[in-house]
Amino acid sequence: MNGGVIILAAGFARRFGSDKRRYRLANGKTLLAATCAQYQTVFDNVAVVIREEDQTLITELGSPDFVVAQDAELGMGHSLASGVQAKSAWDYLFVALGDMPYVSGETLSLLKQTLASADNGAIVQPVYEGQPGHPVGFTPAHYGALAMLEGDNGARTVLADARSNIVQVTVGDEGVLRDLDKPLD
Repeated sequence: MNGGVIILAAGFARRFGSDKRRYRLANGKTLLAATCAQYQTVFDNVAVVIREEDQTLITELGSPDFVVAQDAELGMGHSLASGVQAKSAWDYLFVALGDMPYVSGETLSLLKQTLASADNGAIVQPVYEGQPGHPVGFTPAHYGALAMLEGDNGARTVLADARSNIVQVTVGDEGVLRDLDKPLD
């Protein structure tokens, strides 16, 4: 199956206070580079959604594919819609957040395998200690709804409308919940 992951990285990091995508982690990598590297260990196709003014990220990150969200300032829904529209030929796609570098490769592999063996129309979502997390995997049956998203709610409305299609995968990986919204995170 030809699919991959769309990493949303077109936000403005207002709570962080600076461009968190370029924040250096203890391992020396930037936050976004660490997130991309983790997903590249499992997925052949990694697309990063960025803003139009983010051309320097392309040079810094090098290898992922990039999608420019023309209206990223209007919210995450617009960025997600741009990514899905650009990758609508994929047989499946996962939606990940650029500020979540701690999801383990084992978890990503499990989610990918679960989606590959699921029915068409399935949505795969990791759950850690009862809390749903990221990345969330979608089959093409949901691309139309994802491509129409607006505002800042991401895929919440799609998940709510397709609740009966969600396959929750319990994982022992707190990385599916751990995003970095402030420097102290």
